[in-house]
Amino acid sequence: MKKLLITLGLFVLTLTSALAQGTINFANGFLARITVADSSGGTGRNLTAADGFLFSAWFGPAGTTDLVQAPGEFGISAITPGVIDAPSVFALPGTETGEVVSLEIRARDSAFGIVCRTGIRQVTLGPAAGPGTFIWSNNPSASRFMPLIIAQCPEPSTLALGALGVVLSLVGARRRMVK
Repeated sequence: MKKLLITLGLFVLTLTSALAQGTINFANGFLARITVADSSGGTGRNLTAADGFLFSAWFGPAGTTDLVQAPGEFGISAITPGVIDAPSVFALPGTETGEVVSLEIRARDSAFGIVCRTGIRQVTLGPAAGPGTFIWSNNPSASRFMPLIIAQCPEPSTLALGALGVVLSLVGARRRMVK
């Protein structure tokens, strides 16, 4: 009976350690809100759910740039502008508690598919039960991300119309110079 209990105990420990994954706290807080830069390059406003950006975590072995996407994309909270609506305990599949991974956060504009990337940070993962490792900070660090600032970009039709105007102006100026 004693051998059976020891064997069963070791089996349970093996099973739980096999299911354990390293975690991050993907959600940013009030002090690390994501903002949209105004046309002069300054911070204009907090990003809202209506802006249509989706955020994802990309990770890989420590020190590498060969990253894979963790399951799930998250938008901005409808209640709190500038804060990603993501779980505070976000598991990275195939990782372990205490493991160091290369981590990058990507923001994708759902309307135009434009992708913005943070730099890659070396992050030590938290336990599966939580709390996940905090990845956002207002202080520069090798293991934490600064709050994101997304630059406003005119939509493609506006850029195309502006380019056409410049080309027509140059053609007109050239014709006047030839005469």
